[in-house]
Amino acid sequence: MSKVSTVNQVKEHNIALVRDVIHSSVEFTKHSVAQATGLSIATTNSILNMLCEAGEIVAIGNVSSTIGRPAAKYAYNRDYAHICCVFPSSAGSQRYLFYSVFDLLGNSVEQNQVWLEDVTYESFEELLSSLLEKDPSIKKVSIGIPGYYDNNHIHSCTMTGLNGCDLTGKLSERFPCEFLMENNMNAIAYGLYDARREHGHAPTALVVVSFFEGSGPGSGIIIDGKIYLGKSNFAGEVVFLPYQDGNIYDLVNQGPESIVKSTAQVVSSYCAILNPETCVLTGENLSADMCGPILDRCKHFIPEQHLPELLYVSNYNQYYQNGLFRIALNNPYH
Repeated sequence: MSKVSTVNQVKEHNIALVRDVIHSSVEFTKHSVAQATGLSIATTNSILNMLCEAGEIVAIGNVSSTIGRPAAKYAYNRDYAHICCVFPSSAGSQRYLFYSVFDLLGNSVEQNQVWLEDVTYESFEELLSSLLEKDPSIKKVSIGIPGYYDNNHIHSCTMTGLNGCDLTGKLSERFPCEFLMENNMNAIAYGLYDARREHGHAPTALVVVSFFEGSGPGSGIIIDGKIYLGKSNFAGEVVFLPYQDGNIYDLVNQGPESIVKSTAQVVSSYCAILNPETCVLTGENLSADMCGPILDRCKHFIPEQHLPELLYVSNYNQYYQNGLFRIALNNPYH
């Protein structure tokens, strides 16, 4: 690693620390930010001056003081930029693009869904053209996909019209925004991790395992607060595991008992390889009452003390949106 890249990484890390503090503060001073981040006053001062010049924060007066020079107070400019989160989904045989536009504090500005016959590059282009015309403050677009990507090209996507497409590359040529793209399970996992972190329960390793209606299993991995992608963004593609009882798509169609056995194989595999603290199950083909039977099957292969906390969440869309938003805000990669 070169010295230049190391210096840049430290700078970006420090900026992210400062942003994390000021996002959650109604108002702040340079001294309060330095205390909260552990950064020096000089470093904090440099970062806040840069953010102020860019318009990301604004001066709102001074702290009352009877001794010495009063400290300047700042507030975060939530509308400095907006972030658009968009992902394709389906309801039965119908497909749609769901989108949410957020301010920088995560408040929803607008959200809706656009129903389509098929999801293609043109679907994204048409939607974003309309959104950017209405809201030029959109500076980042965070896209979720039900598949994986390698060199920005989409593969194994259930929205088959996107397979082989360099979606973010083409959109970057068309619109003056920063585009990010992530697998749906990684985004959901990061949204769940962020929610637990906010409540003081951030696990060192968290995995999410899904069985969505009409598809095989999926998974996302968070290690030390970072999305783990693997060598070619293939990490978590548990649909390719060698399932004991046959083809996973056939097993899903055999009903709940078969899904319990297959999910237990996925969870057991993670226990042996990653030993996560928390495993979250989601998707229409799973339910809260399956957690007990899944853990019981895992005990056939894994000693009980190594099993994770096993949870089920039904409403994964809120975590999907939050994950895409936080990905755009924090760049949570290894």
